[in-house]
Amino acid sequence: EDLEAALTEPKANIVEVGEIDQEVEIDDAIETHGETKYVETRDVENEIPVRTQKIKQHREESLIGLQKQARQMLQMSNKKIPIVLIRQTVRIKIPEVDRSKIDAHTLMAKVLQVVDADFYRLGTKAGTHSQLFTRNQFTLCEDNFLESAIIPDNEIGIQQAVSQLCLTGRQGLIRCDCLKKCVTNRCKCQSKNALCNSRCHSSQACTNN
Repeated sequence: EDLEAALTEPKANIVEVGEIDQEVEIDDAIETHGETKYVETRDVENEIPVRTQKIKQHREESLIGLQKQARQMLQMSNKKIPIVLIRQTVRIKIPEVDRSKIDAHTLMAKVLQVVDADFYRLGTKAGTHSQLFTRNQFTLCEDNFLESAIIPDNEIGIQQAVSQLCLTGRQGLIRCDCLKKCVTNRCKCQSKNALCNSRCHSSQACTNN
């Protein structure tokens, strides 16, 4: 009887769903297991431009924040590192491999030119340095020791300047790891007419010192 009733019962209305041209702005009611749930349909076409505008706004705010932070860092740096003018005397730190232990740790130089407000061309009594220095690569002297000094026009590197101005000449990158007494020219120091030092072989007998 139930089967006959089901067969004779009128069929439910079937709604054919075609292509949706646009979203409906009202809420659709769906009944499931005796409960009615409302599904909110959103206008996607209008929502995408709003999201794009918000993303663009967040990017602009981030850029403004980064620029503000950069200005603050620059102000702090200018307070710690004073501005250097042309003809002032500065000190260049000599790398450890370019000097011996009894030589000075710094080299006196004079500011000759400021390039692009961030780079400095320095000169010593041995000549003008070929490379440009940034502000954190040298320190400012209180007195102008080289104010009246004549700086040659020839371009040199920092190693050449150290070898000419330091007492014992530059140490450079010459060091040996000899296991014998450094007698023959197989020794790097012996072949360069340089004495072995504490950076060379350790706890080994040596005649080249």
